[in-house]
Amino acid sequence: MTIAERAPLQCLSATEAAALIRAEPDIKVFDVRDMQSFKQEHLAGAMHLTEDRVPLWLTRLEKTTPVLIYCYHGNSSKTFAQMFSDFRFARVYSVDGGYRPLANALAEPAKAAVDELSEALAAFMVQWDFDPRDLNAPGEHGLTPLMRAALSGEQGLVTELLALGVDVHARNDDGNTALWLACVPRSTAIVQALIEAGISLDNRNDAGSTALMYTASSDRPELLKLLLDAGADPQVRNFDDLRAVELAASAACLKLLRHTAD
Repeated sequence: MTIAERAPLQCLSATEAAALIRAEPDIKVFDVRDMQSFKQEHLAGAMHLTEDRVPLWLTRLEKTTPVLIYCYHGNSSKTFAQMFSDFRFARVYSVDGGYRPLANALAEPAKAAVDELSEALAAFMVQWDFDPRDLNAPGEHGLTPLMRAALSGEQGLVTELLALGVDVHARNDDGNTALWLACVPRSTAIVQALIEAGISLDNRNDAGSTALMYTASSDRPELLKLLLDAGADPQVRNFDDLRAVELAASAACLKLLRHTAD
């Protein structure tokens, strides 16, 4: 392969890389530091990568999969990223500055000037004693503004918060995300919006339960179908070793899950 045939390799700042990770839920993130450093801390969802395992990933991933690689300072990641680029991966990124700046950038809360909030959202923040300057800060029971809006069935507020870039992966004191909470008021519109925002479909709370299990056990077939159609995994088991099909509270839910019973 000639240099001209290589797919372009892009170097991103930590801020740019953090924004890309938030915007691209399907991005594949690799950590090429040593294993000890990886075990001590790494980005959520990142895979450890060594040179001898690169060929495995080159054949396993679709060439259209976006790939982002970080190391200690942004040097080794360029070498690894070039390997993917040489094999014509369409979008390959190396993080300048490495792990620590990227981790810090991802930890930055979503900020918004008070005057950027709609009147309805500003009133909502006051009502629930949230800080309007930090849209990811949790309040009572560890609920963020997005979680509270989802639990309250406030579709317009959820839409606005998502547009402001809030963290859809945050978990409350019980380990639930906004997806589970949106199922409580049976809001198909909010659940769909969260799915489209890239929220994890199979997050397990502190009891090991997923939103799919909740919709099955609480007789919410319309939401159960929505989650299944989006790709939620019906084979996940809770800490009592039960799957959604074994928790189904109605014939309608059982019918939707019948193909998972075996």
